[in-house]
Formats: sequence, C-alpha cells, structure tokens
Amino acid sequence: MSKKKKKLISIIVIFGLFITSWIFADSVYNSYQNKNAEQIYYEKFEEPIYSVLYYITNYYYNKDKIDYDKILDSTIEGMIQGLEDPFAWYLDSVETEESRIDIEAKYGGIGLTIRYDYDAKAVVIVSPMSGTPAERAGLMPNDYILSVDGTPTSELGINKAASLMRGDPGTAVTLEVYRGSWNEPKNVTLIREIIETRTVKHDIISYNNETYGYILLTNFAKSSSQEMSEALESLSTKSINGLILDLRNNPGGLLQAAIDITSMFLKTGEIVSVSYFDNTKETISTIPGKYNAFLRDLPIVVLVNNASASASEIFTGALKDNNVATIIGETTYGKAAVQSTFSLTTGGEIWLPIAQYLTPNGSDIHLKGIAPDIEVKNPVKEIVSFDEISEEEAFQAFLTTTDKPVLDLDNDLQLKAAVDFLSGGK
Repeated sequence: MSKKKKKLISIIVIFGLFITSWIFADSVYNSYQNKNAEQIYYEKFEEPIYSVLYYITNYYYNKDKIDYDKILDSTIEGMIQGLEDPFAWYLDSVETEESRIDIEAKYGGIGLTIRYDYDAKAVVIVSPMSGTPAERAGLMPNDYILSVDGTPTSELGINKAASLMRGDPGTAVTLEVYRGSWNEPKNVTLIREIIETRTVKHDIISYNNETYGYILLTNFAKSSSQEMSEALESLSTKSINGLILDLRNNPGGLLQAAIDITSMFLKTGEIVSVSYFDNTKETISTIPGKYNAFLRDLPIVVLVNNASASASEIFTGALKDNNVATIIGETTYGKAAVQSTFSLTTGGEIWLPIAQYLTPNGSDIHLKGIAPDIEVKNPVKEIVSFDEISEEEAFQAFLTTTDKPVLDLDNDLQLKAAVDFLSGGK
C-alpha cells in the first residue's frame, strides 16, 4: 500500500471513529452547550485533529517513518484519558485480543505460559500447560524462544510473540528454541489446538480432624459459571465441614457470570442494584433454580484482598449483606463501575463506564471497597530475581489448564485464618 493511500486511510479512519461513536452517543447530551456528539465533533474536534495530522504529514522531519496506526491508537487513547476516569479504557487490537482470551478462557494455541527476558531480549518459557502441544513436545521452564515462524522475539516483544503463537486449531507454528544444555538452538514445529484455561479450581483441606472445601475463582469468564457448578457438584459428594471461596487477586469480569455464580450461593434476595447513564435503575436478584442445596447449613468464608475488584465485589457484597458468608482478608479494590465495550474500526475497543452499582444494603463501595469482617494481611513479599523460573512458578503455570489449585497453609496467613475460623479455633 502506498504512503499516500495509507495517509488518506488514516484520515478516513479517524473520521470513521467518530461516525461509529454516534450510534451510541448521538442521543446522549453532555455539558458542552447541550449539543450532541455530531455537533461537538464538527465544532470542536474536526479542525484541530485534521490540522495536527496535516502538520505531521507535511512538516515532520521523519515523516517517511510515521506509523499512522500508532498515531490513531494514541489519538483514541488520549480521548479516553481526557475523561479522567480510572475505569474508562482504550485497548488496542493486541490488547483487545488478550482481553477476549481472558473472557473466553479459550483460544487456539500451543499451551505456554511465557514472559520476556529483557537482558536476553527473548521470550522465556515459564511452563508448558498440562495436556497441551507444548507439554507433549517436551518444552520446559527456562527454555528460550528465539523466534516464532522466523521472526525474532527480540523484535516481536511479549505480546506480539504470544499473538503469533496463537492461531486456528490444526495449523502449525515453528519455534526456534534454545536450552542451556544445548550447543545450538533447535526448531520445533507444533500443531495448534484449543487451549482451555480453568478459572475455577477446587480441592479439599484437612485441618484439625475436619475437612473443608476450597474453591479458587481467578476471574469471571464465560466458562466460570459452568466450572463453578462442576466444582460444587464435586464438593457436594464429600463430607465437608465448611467452604472457603478464594477471590483474592480476582479482577472481575462479566456481570452475568457474577450473577450466575452468586445465585449458586444465595437462594433468594438481591444481588446488586445498578444505576445507568440514562438515570434508569435496575435491581438484580438471584436466578431461581441455581442455588446449591448442600450449602444450606454450611459455614462459608470468602477470602478477598485489595486486588479483588468489580464482579468479585458484587459477589462478596451480596454474600456479606445477605449474611451468607464471613469475609476474611483485606478491604477490596473499590470498583463499582459497570463497563460496556464498544468495538472500533482499529480492531481495538473502548471500555466505557455506563453504570454504577450498589450492594444489597445500598452501600456505595466505589473507590472505597468492601471491608472484611475479619482483617488479616499476608506479609509483603520480597522482590526476587527473575533470572530463572522457580519450581513453584512453573508448577502454578503448569496447572493453568487443570482444576487443581496450589495451596500453602503454612505461609498463607489469610487461608490459615479462614480454616481457623471454620474450625472454631480448635
């Protein structure tokens, strides 16, 4: 494509950005002289945006190296940042794909957890996931991926390398891999498969001659409701004396998933109330028929910390306000903004807060969080070197596609407090 054509397309795309926004925003009036989005664009945005693009295109001394896609991404990101709202986001096309994978918890790939080694300027494997092509191929923690399909990872970086390794199931990808014990790198070709990550993990904890169920919920994805149902069904066959739900470091996710899962633990009652941008309000109650009867007389603890956010707080607030569970840990993050996503022609999307929610008792937790019933803090972890992947880190990554959690009752003070509470201090 010629540079002249690319410049024209960039101008059209910037204009198209505002066209697509009219679908939603044309009926929404703001404080700028009570005018709609189309009027505001023509009167306030069109001329300066076009002028800046014109000056860059014609007078910038490195104009032959201009990346118009990056300029467009920065323009959109700047608009969103202008809202000065910590929960209004712009995700570019790569970030949008990463977000989609988190929500779907499923993608076509080879099953690797990776990170970037800035000293080596290459991607390093944290661990292959259980039961995936990467595991079967014999890839190991601390192996270096030097290139993906011939493109050096030093040029790709972590996100583009991960994106290039993903693809349609049944297609091939070739990695150039180096291991410390080898004399030279080797090319390894793998066939992509459907990789399904698990958002719900469960196990049994034996403590003081009693048995407790433990469920870790990492985020509220599309698959989370079904996974939670399976975990509860498994635990219902065990003779347990209590249940621990671990929502620590859970950033949230889909509102519907939060409603579905909360309905499994709350037989009747309000889950959350929502106030929308157009001043309409909605009270959301439990979904009939989802409640798990075996939980009726079972003491429940919910573990949270300051990284438990959004849908995690909807779940926590509902169980706390309805006196279903005891909350242990630290005050939660405080994100009561309900976001909606709007796709753009860039391949990216904006996440725009369109509503705010209150807990069943009418508490506004926005930027405040939910205080635990019993406050317990884990020791602050020391910063450690990432020169090599530890066995613990590799093992946790390996379990990404399984329903098995990693438990450390000796060093996890919050988990220890939960079992102590359930056992009555015995």
